[in-house]
Amino acid sequence: MVSILMILFYNVFFLPLFYLLLILVVPFNKKIRKGVLGRIGMWNKLRLFRRQYPDQQVVVLHCASMGEFEHTKPFLRELKSAHPDLKIVVLFFSPSGFENVKDFSAVDLFTYSPHECIISVWRFLKIIRPTVWIIAKHDVWPNQVWMTDWFHIPLLLINASLHRQSSRLFWINRGFHREIYRYFTRILTISHSDEINFSQLVDEKKLVVVGDTKYDQVLFRRDESKKLEIIPREIFTSRWIFIAGSTWPEDQFHLLPAFKTLAKTYKDLLFIICPHEPTDAHLEEIIEFSSPEKVIKLSEIQNYNDEKLILIDRIGVLANLYSIAKVAYVGGSFRQNIHNVLEAAVYEIPVLFGPVNQNSYEAQLLKTQRGGWEVRQSQDIITLIEKFYLNDVYRRETGIKAYRVVMENCGATARSVEIIQKYLEE
Repeated sequence: MVSILMILFYNVFFLPLFYLLLILVVPFNKKIRKGVLGRIGMWNKLRLFRRQYPDQQVVVLHCASMGEFEHTKPFLRELKSAHPDLKIVVLFFSPSGFENVKDFSAVDLFTYSPHECIISVWRFLKIIRPTVWIIAKHDVWPNQVWMTDWFHIPLLLINASLHRQSSRLFWINRGFHREIYRYFTRILTISHSDEINFSQLVDEKKLVVVGDTKYDQVLFRRDESKKLEIIPREIFTSRWIFIAGSTWPEDQFHLLPAFKTLAKTYKDLLFIICPHEPTDAHLEEIIEFSSPEKVIKLSEIQNYNDEKLILIDRIGVLANLYSIAKVAYVGGSFRQNIHNVLEAAVYEIPVLFGPVNQNSYEAQLLKTQRGGWEVRQSQDIITLIEKFYLNDVYRRETGIKAYRVVMENCGATARSVEIIQKYLEE
């Protein structure tokens, strides 16, 4: 009875208001507009796909954006290897994921997730007829959950994390989320602490600790990065490189003063900043605040003339750039949520990040193991970079500790695939 009332309230009262606000925002928000327009014509694409593979089993993986998909690549690769005839469909909620995804051999179809409208989800399930529905990380939409239960489709959450301060556990929200998460078939958590937190929402029998597939992915990316040269070798071989990745203006507020101070003292120091959203306006803002130091964009690197700051104006190269760094800073950590610290740690380098890092279990591990350092102001960044610059033995020892965090936590891919296979066989 509670679930029926919840479903009615969500679909009759909340969603109409949500979509009304969405319609009002569409003309003024480019990202939201892309997401709405990108879903036009989706149904023909889905029908064509299912006619092409009428009898094969289909696994659907829902991702919020590009980051969640990247972390699941080892899982998808191994699942496809174990079941070559299996068809894998990957859904993206965000345009930043769907528009930037490249071909990946394990995936048979990339598309947007259906609108949260219950009829859209029902229509999607009727066309695709998935054997298993998987959600990556945290992007849980109630109608997807309720409708997969209606169709008796096993529903799994992988790479699941839930920190104890999550809004989902607040007393005012907890009842609603219990009515959603109780429909999951299995929840594969990344740690025992996440298992304990999820036990406030679901039966403990549905929970299993398997780890996070992102550890396996960064190891794979490390091997792949050796094949790519983003910045010409002659530029960085004689330089001491500090890379700040996935940065936002809040990060740059502390990074750029540190850069200008350090650049005056250490002549072989090379800063590389890779903004999370490299829009023209954002890039010009960084260039302006870096003055009087010279800046060059990656797209103009053929004209390099001893600039102290290289500004990355394209996406998809950060994980490779970390391979040339002596020390790295991971952004988002002065803003809302820190980005992936493992992409840097896998290269055996110290990892710096700001104070907003509680969302990242990996950042806590790095701090505990002394492979990662929290900074709160420009002076903290200056102090640590100088310490690592002047004492390379200490820098290397810290980097090894960071790398050890990766190695001690890999293996989630095999454990996740083993669990999913049971539902394919059933």
